[in-house]
Amino acid sequence: MSSRTVLFSDVPNEYMKKEKLSAFFGPSMRRAWLSTDCKDLTEKVEERDKDALKLENSEIKISQLANKRRLKWVKKNDKRKDAPADAPADGADAETAIPGARFMKKKDRPTHRLGKIPLIGKKVDTIDWCRSELKRLVPEVQKDQSAHQKEDAKKLNTIFVEFTTQQAAETAYRRMTPKKAPRMNPRAIAARPDEIVWKNLRIKKTERAGRKFTTTTFIVLMILFWSIPVAVIGAISNINYLTNSKFSQPKCGVVR
Repeated sequence: MSSRTVLFSDVPNEYMKKEKLSAFFGPSMRRAWLSTDCKDLTEKVEERDKDALKLENSEIKISQLANKRRLKWVKKNDKRKDAPADAPADGADAETAIPGARFMKKKDRPTHRLGKIPLIGKKVDTIDWCRSELKRLVPEVQKDQSAHQKEDAKKLNTIFVEFTTQQAAETAYRRMTPKKAPRMNPRAIAARPDEIVWKNLRIKKTERAGRKFTTTTFIVLMILFWSIPVAVIGAISNINYLTNSKFSQPKCGVVR
């Protein structure tokens, strides 16, 4: 499917509708996807995954400590029949379901401080805090994902158009130009999803031009800056060659 799909950027607002695109491309267009701004959603997903990983690591750490105490107790009291049984899970605390749950101590529970500055901020229980954050983030992520799937979110001036044939896609890619109406800029064809830098879809035409100008100016200034020391070093390195060179004296002829 990717071989028949073209990515267009700088799409005018009037063409950010599937009906308008269908009328423009005609029967050669199979379907189109309007890009949406996923910046906030991406940040929430990253925060959710980070908290989930922190919760997992905390659960593993406290479980390992409790299990070490259990194994140590079993080793010392392997002949006793009154060994304490592990507490069953009640649906509230996952720690109660692990082996050696009764050997857990309150001091074993990991803690951390809120805030970006180390050693400053409110001290909280890591497990409880992560669970509360996940309860807040998971529904928000699901709600935002559903909104983006329905295209009920802020739209970007970028579209993916799938054509009926590869030839039709290549024709649209070659003929479309930002200099002629509707001034769409064909950016890529036959690109797989993992080859696309999704966050760059938010870059507008003016921002892209500004970045290009800034980069070009920086490169030119760097060339001019380094050309001076290179020229000086080149002149100094030629001094030894010039001083060691032997110049032949011109022969004087006798005119008779």
